[in-house]
Amino acid sequence: MSITLYTAPDCIRCKIVKNFLAERGLDYDTIDFKADAQAFNTFYRTNRKSIYRNPEGVEFPLFDDGKVIKQGSGEILAYLLSGQVLESCVTRSDMLHGKISGIYPSQCPDGQEENMLTLVDRLAKGGLQVWLQVDGRKPALLQNFLCNKDVRVILNVVGGNASTERTLGGAPTKSELAETIDLVRNTPEGIIRFFAVPQSREDGTWSWPDRSEAVAAAQMVAEACNLPTLPYSIDAVTPEMAWDMRGLEALPEQTLLIYRSASRQFLFKADIAK
Repeated sequence: MSITLYTAPDCIRCKIVKNFLAERGLDYDTIDFKADAQAFNTFYRTNRKSIYRNPEGVEFPLFDDGKVIKQGSGEILAYLLSGQVLESCVTRSDMLHGKISGIYPSQCPDGQEENMLTLVDRLAKGGLQVWLQVDGRKPALLQNFLCNKDVRVILNVVGGNASTERTLGGAPTKSELAETIDLVRNTPEGIIRFFAVPQSREDGTWSWPDRSEAVAAAQMVAEACNLPTLPYSIDAVTPEMAWDMRGLEALPEQTLLIYRSASRQFLFKADIAK
């Protein structure tokens, strides 16, 4: 396996991947996109469909082993640790500079917990603030991550149990959700939110959550923590995020007001995320 790493000057994320390759004893070639512009441009033009651009341009590093192209330190480390097994719970980051997201421990396949812990540990030790997104499942795994002071957490609640299972492939038990809420509340900058994402319907179509689903989400959270004054944000996926919009237009801002009103039936401090 011949590895080529495409990098940028003074790139923290590139340094993290280089250190990990060295740790695993893997040889690789490096192409700096400024110093070796012609080589990088050839690679970029050939593989443009596999390379995304964030608001500031192409995210580095890029990894090519002749079989796959991976982009961003999270996705690359996940691939080096487990092949393609962690693809369901490690995606590209929506955060820039000193922060990284795109890591979903609740969706970690059984048996991959140690690899997830290694992944987050290396990102944090490399100087990044790691933002995890959880849905309430696997609170014991979350607790292990929180031993690291550079880890932050967002708890996404996408609806009641039925909506969550349909959308995320599983839902937390009441006790798992209660434990997760307690962990997030005690984490610096921890966020608990209703996160509006496209919902699949029985007829095979996709649509934004309706009011009843926002009510069910707030009720589930309130019953788990028994704390109606819990700080609770209302937010929605946007086209700029890594989530699949399923062909839907961006959520109208007015709909966030409907979700807020619905959520306040059970969580009095529910408010739209700033």
